[in-house]
Amino acid sequence: MLSASGGLGASTFAALLAQSLHGLHDDRDCVLVDADLSGGGLDVLLGMESELGVMLNAVTAPLGEVDGEALRRRLTAWDGIDVLSSRPWISPMPQDWEIAVAVCALAERYDMVIVDAGRAGYSSGQAIPLPLKGVAVILLVELSVLGTVRAQACIEALTGRGNRSTARPRSALASGYAAGTIAEDDIVLVGVVPSAARTSNRGVLGEDEAAEYLGIDMVCSIHPDARLCGAILEGSGLLKPNRANSKALRAVASWLDARGWGSARPAGMQRW
Repeated sequence: MLSASGGLGASTFAALLAQSLHGLHDDRDCVLVDADLSGGGLDVLLGMESELGVMLNAVTAPLGEVDGEALRRRLTAWDGIDVLSSRPWISPMPQDWEIAVAVCALAERYDMVIVDAGRAGYSSGQAIPLPLKGVAVILLVELSVLGTVRAQACIEALTGRGNRSTARPRSALASGYAAGTIAEDDIVLVGVVPSAARTSNRGVLGEDEAAEYLGIDMVCSIHPDARLCGAILEGSGLLKPNRANSKALRAVASWLDARGWGSARPAGMQRW
């Protein structure tokens, strides 16, 4: 889960998506990982900050390995979903490759791993905070002119394509992917209607318009939810999303099912 702009609710959407997937597939184990290196505090968002469990801050990968089963036993649960939260303000975070190894270790123990990776970068080396390959990338895009311009920069950095209007030969695409970039087929866009749209739709782009500009499918859009937002601001945890946003979550879940999820592994690492 990545956000092309700040303040779009990536952590909230990641948690609600995990909840939705768990509800649709109650026979599958799910874990939610808070890898927003500049944000964190997912446990506070979920209203479970008093629960005792290991934080991502404490995860280390001696010799490039993490014991996934041992890590799983130390996690706390929210609504049937295990959570690995983080608090970057209390202690240093692990290096990005250590987080990637931890995510891959969890992927061996869980059927579904949802990673809140925070805001995407605009350069090829910083587009995705974690050096992972073979994963599905959900990119939140504000449905505004500025939001789509930012999203375009993120997509170009993720895919390694500086000129989206020019087709590249397969050999170039293969070498780019081997360098750690993401294939466009692995990216899905979710539009975010600006909060100002509660009073006026002026300046709000449509899903089709944004998708055409960005050249990648947008499966749904999420709308401001005053009740949910109020609960978050009060620190009382997440409430059930409204009907429109529940439909959006199901659309993303369907895309993931159709894609077949993925097989996460650290980029450039043969063993870990």
